[in-house]
Amino acid sequence: MAGVNLDRVRASPLHRQLPPAALAFLESLSGARSVLVASDGNNYLLLTRGDFRQAPSGTTLLGQGLAAVGSADWLRAAASQRAHGAIGANGLLIRAEPIAAAADIWIAAAGSANLPVSGNGENLNRLLHQTEYATLTVRLTDNLAIDVMGVCRGPEAALHLEETVRAIVTLGAAGTARQPAVSGLLRHIRVTRDGRAVHLTLATQAAELETVFRLLGIGS
Repeated sequence: MAGVNLDRVRASPLHRQLPPAALAFLESLSGARSVLVASDGNNYLLLTRGDFRQAPSGTTLLGQGLAAVGSADWLRAAASQRAHGAIGANGLLIRAEPIAAAADIWIAAAGSANLPVSGNGENLNRLLHQTEYATLTVRLTDNLAIDVMGVCRGPEAALHLEETVRAIVTLGAAGTARQPAVSGLLRHIRVTRDGRAVHLTLATQAAELETVFRLLGIGS
């Protein structure tokens, strides 16, 4: 599951420093105030909430200000739940609620999930599979704050994950020594562990935003 509080993102001083693709996405959702996406790897559902009375192009209006697009079965299920006021039980949704309330951008993923990545991105899936679930939050104020948390099945698994993540960050910083901006950014990453949870945090200034995008493989 993933969500974006569009109002907060648009109000952020960092808004205009987002990559062109991200800005184009925001502009395509000019009437929306927030977006929620859910997927199990095969099916998906995208919900947008905003100040529109008619369904945006290609979507289905589930109620005033709530539009949806997605896989046929999930779209029907969402319409049924909306009509009957029922909320399906979902452990991942429960874990996502606290971060969704506070973050500008967030992701919650089950440890068994496979993210749509390839190449070096496959390392993310290997790390994710060491967890019971993982979350990512992004806050955009005058600065950028990122927090990734992986909750493992036990303390030993968390220790192994912490050591693996710490090694990846350390080797990455050493391997990018000829790219001072990237290497410096990696050296600012903090990796900590608390019981079953491993945290990776990064707080950076607006001037380093482009470097963050380059590190994530997002075009600027």
